[in-house]
Amino acid sequence: MDRESYESVKEEIKRSADIVDLVGNFVQLRKAGKNYVGLCPFHSEKEPSFTVNRERQMFHCFGCKKGGDIFAFWMAYHHCSFGEALKDLAERYQVPLPKRQLSLAEKRRLELTEAIFKANEKAVEFFHQMLVKGEGAESARAYLEKRGIVEDTIEEFKLGFAPRQWDSLAAYLMKEKVAPGVAEAAGLIILGNKGRYYDRFRNRIIFPIFDLKGRPVGFGGRVLDDGHPKYLNTPETPVFQKGSVLYGLQASYTHMRTTRKALIVEGYMDFLTLWKHGLKYGAATLGTALTPAQVRRLKGYVNEIIVVFDSDEAGRKAVLRGLPIFINEGVQARAILLPEGHDPDSFLRARGGEHFVRMVNEAAPLLDFYLNQTILGKGLGLEEKVALVKELLPSIYELKDPMLRSAYLRKIAEEVGVKESLLWQELDKEAKRRRTVAEGPYSMASGVAPARKYNRDMHLLNLLIYHPEVASGLSECQWELFLEDECTCKLIRKFFEKLKDKGAFPPEQLLEELTDERARNELREALMLPSFYDESSAKVAASDIRRKIDEIRITSSIREARERGDMEELNALLKQRAKLHKGMLL
Repeated sequence: MDRESYESVKEEIKRSADIVDLVGNFVQLRKAGKNYVGLCPFHSEKEPSFTVNRERQMFHCFGCKKGGDIFAFWMAYHHCSFGEALKDLAERYQVPLPKRQLSLAEKRRLELTEAIFKANEKAVEFFHQMLVKGEGAESARAYLEKRGIVEDTIEEFKLGFAPRQWDSLAAYLMKEKVAPGVAEAAGLIILGNKGRYYDRFRNRIIFPIFDLKGRPVGFGGRVLDDGHPKYLNTPETPVFQKGSVLYGLQASYTHMRTTRKALIVEGYMDFLTLWKHGLKYGAATLGTALTPAQVRRLKGYVNEIIVVFDSDEAGRKAVLRGLPIFINEGVQARAILLPEGHDPDSFLRARGGEHFVRMVNEAAPLLDFYLNQTILGKGLGLEEKVALVKELLPSIYELKDPMLRSAYLRKIAEEVGVKESLLWQELDKEAKRRRTVAEGPYSMASGVAPARKYNRDMHLLNLLIYHPEVASGLSECQWELFLEDECTCKLIRKFFEKLKDKGAFPPEQLLEELTDERARNELREALMLPSFYDESSAKVAASDIRRKIDEIRITSSIREARERGDMEELNALLKQRAKLHKGMLL
């Protein structure tokens, strides 16, 4: 596709799409003036700084500075290249996509990604047929039947079986013309010491893992004998990152959006049992603790997350690890502790969905849950109290909000029975212990700009965006003297140049022409703000800016005249400044 065709397709997609509707599928948005705001899916926050503007068809986060158009959002949210985003959105909005010439790097990445997905699809088909019809899968079918997993569920989630043989999948993929290197990159086969490939998954029930588009990104396998590990997952691949995927989410996220809650369990069977009992707002963590990336994704659909923990010590500690993640992400989280010896699967099969739903509705907030399980009825002695405090403090230290940190320390002091001042002392020790790591290499040299309220740079930029016919006259004076920030200066110079060449233009067009990321951030933030002036006050503001520029210029000349000792020029300049202050000099 030549550049003209490429731009045509890109603009057609933009005309067909509405960024508020698109982003709203993944982030909870609420109306705020002309914008829509929500919690950012790209960084941790409790107060919404993620902003979407329908008029300009763009988004910007005032916290992490990510922003751009629908393509930028799709690339960031789905971790894909621009070419993949263009293809996905063209399909979504039914825009014909002519072929374009890809760069070599783009072509290789796209080819590998597509090849891995195709290999995974072949593997899904192979494993599923082995389970449904294959010889040697009797024990797998019997196991699933015993656990109450019916044929409809097996079909819906494409459950499978990996035969006991060392290379049954490898041979099948070879027959299907899947290159061994691709299958290895997908994590399906492993190259042995003797140069032969063998299957990663053998004698296991297979749980395909899908992304939100319904594409197989990886697999989980449960062993059927005494082999280890009990559960085995696909390793990290170009399409599978364990910490950002949740099992079953492709089927349950629409139900989460309806109920505004997510029920999180640990294992594949736990999720499937929830689904079978009509609890269709669940997801599973692939056997690991929830990560910030997973919580960030969930909060786009829900207001609260209920996590189901086992009743052992590992479950109690998992609550503690999760506490700062949920709080820092601004998500309400509650916890359910199952009776001794039960996981969600066994509990639901033994006591039914009604009892489980009652536990969900009565679930306690995470910290209350943790303290209750740790302290309740134990009559802690001095050493136990010290141990408990030391266990809690690292998690409390992770809290970013100082008011919340203080509230939690107060609660812990009351529940444990220690002085709050002692907890603060211990927290200071924790801070000192981490200080070397916490300070890190960050400085202004990192390119992070200090927070600024709307200074005069932003006022001139606002005039250019909303009143270009008024502000354009300032290009003839020494406007650079008015500005404080070099980055804004470059941005405004670009504005004036484009106004001179093209006349009035949609200001968001500049985003594609700016090469400096900080300048793009600055412009996106300015575009999200309303106009500071109406038509008449804009003219007054432009006159004030011109007068201020003259004042800065004259003041600088006065200083230079004094340094040279040129009294004649100094007197003339002082008279000019006096006239300026009286409003006589335009």
